[in-house]
Amino acid sequence: MALVETIYKKISRVLPKSEKESSAVGLDIGNFSVKLVKSDIHNSKRTISALACEDIKGSNVGDAIKRAIDKTAIGEKNVNIGLSGKQIILRCIVLPEMDNNTFKSSMKYEAAKHIPFSIDEVVLDYSILKHKINTNKMLVLIAAAKKNYITERLRLISDLGIEAGVLDIDSLAVINIFNLIRDRSGQNNSQSSHKEKQGSGISVLLNIGSNISNLALLDGDLLRFSRDISFGGKDISAKISSKLKIDFNEAEKIKLSTDGNPDARFAIEASLAELVNDLRLSFDYYESQTGKTVNHVYLSGGGSCLNKIDEFMNSAMNIDFEVWDPFDGFEISQSVDKNMAKEFNQRFAVAAGLSLR
Repeated sequence: MALVETIYKKISRVLPKSEKESSAVGLDIGNFSVKLVKSDIHNSKRTISALACEDIKGSNVGDAIKRAIDKTAIGEKNVNIGLSGKQIILRCIVLPEMDNNTFKSSMKYEAAKHIPFSIDEVVLDYSILKHKINTNKMLVLIAAAKKNYITERLRLISDLGIEAGVLDIDSLAVINIFNLIRDRSGQNNSQSSHKEKQGSGISVLLNIGSNISNLALLDGDLLRFSRDISFGGKDISAKISSKLKIDFNEAEKIKLSTDGNPDARFAIEASLAELVNDLRLSFDYYESQTGKTVNHVYLSGGGSCLNKIDEFMNSAMNIDFEVWDPFDGFEISQSVDKNMAKEFNQRFAVAAGLSLR
């Protein structure tokens, strides 16, 4: 339990690591696959030096992790891992300005108002994102994870001889890599800057996983609203399987193909319509609270590999949707599978964000 207690103190710090000589490994343990990214910093240059994506066969998650580590031969026994799902709570709240001692002493009480679990059942962390918003108020981020969930995750990697460097929330990992790329693209002016696209509205990050989609609304570079949506690539495949009366694995292949099967396309669009409804509810709620509108959504995750998903979502919601590359601005090492890094980069947004820590 000593390891668990040590890791509890490391959960969910908001900022990426500083620009210095270093390297770190991010391990995204999903429901369908395990993604691994190792990133290095040398002379302020960032390099992806290891990359792996291994499908989880049956329920043997540990075997998929071991295959990813063996394939990349990373050598490190310390990895950063992500957390998401119903066991995780991430909230942005507004509190009156207070001194640091008062802030720390009051947070357990304040957090209990926003967490649907007993405060004794969770690992709690918090951070002040911004002082003096509105009138004498501050924006505070609260992160909480069920202790039993963390213990299970740590036991999983411990059984493989690995230790956790940092536990992070998937949404925060995606935010960190997005903000890094946006800021660097703005500085280098090598491509159209995300910052210019944002204008004065809210930008949205939607990371579509296998079972869960992580939604984060950013005002500038600050998180203002976050939730996990019970929708993912498996829902789309299940709809195709039902419509075409084929098995799930065949539906997975059809989902990512570009053959234009009209029945498959109908099933895909019917499934995405459910995601659209969830997004509308979230956007309407936020806009009613702040008066700010959503004008751009950035897609990542395995679900964003779906052919023309951005075009469908653009049409359905009348909002700009864009698939973005979490490796933009990184050098790719000669030892890395270039095809995977180019064709399936969206899958690695969480793992890439974790590797910044």
